[in-house]
Amino acid sequence: MPIEDSAEAERLKDVPSVLRRSVDLLRCFDVDADTLSVSELVERSGLPRSSVHRLAMDLVTLGFLTRSSRARYSIGALMFELGHVSLIHSRLRTLAQVHMTRLYDASGENVFLGVLSSDLPEFAAMLNVGQVRGPRSVTTSEREGARSPLLSTALGRALVSVQSDEWVEGFLQKAKRDAAADLANAEDPADAIQFVRENGYAKIFSETTVSLATPIPSSDSAPNAALGIVAARERWDEHRLVPLLKTTALAVAKNIARK
Repeated sequence: MPIEDSAEAERLKDVPSVLRRSVDLLRCFDVDADTLSVSELVERSGLPRSSVHRLAMDLVTLGFLTRSSRARYSIGALMFELGHVSLIHSRLRTLAQVHMTRLYDASGENVFLGVLSSDLPEFAAMLNVGQVRGPRSVTTSEREGARSPLLSTALGRALVSVQSDEWVEGFLQKAKRDAAADLANAEDPADAIQFVRENGYAKIFSETTVSLATPIPSSDSAPNAALGIVAARERWDEHRLVPLLKTTALAVAKNIARK
């Protein structure tokens, strides 16, 4: 979707317009709309039809998109190829998977892995990059590849908590302007982040579930990440689950550091 926030627009003013528009076009796709027509791309991106048609064809030529015989577009093979050399996939997710599976086996609850979608506080969201579910875990709407506002998720709060004070200040300024922050329980944003910094984990309650998350100690070998659990409220046992979660996060960090 096009960037509309004035502060974000200021950040992007020196980025070539063709690059900004190309990214706007690529971000039109998601798991519920993995193939789109030109008309649908125009509607989703807000770009002129002539620009969408030209950019789409250029992105097909470069391999970022592919075009079907019915003139519908989808994400191309180059995006898949590049995704597999991302540190998120090649190191973080690959090395975390075995520990996430063990955490599920020990807890019986949904396990999630999250990263920041951007290094810049103006653009950052929580991006779900891994998960382990099973027959014992509660049904949730979270899905891999989805973004969520940082303060509305335990994973997002855990990610924000380990950023620099300058980064957090920039993010909180953005959160105060942005209704999409969607704070759980109407908590003060600064208080929510301070809780994680003091206790080492984030906690959010909904009507049916409780979410926990803790930062994974950072490494130069992989991006900042957080590990989380989502459990049914009737099975909630914070004294059991928090130590399991923190121990697993440390195990992931040690595994990454050895690579």
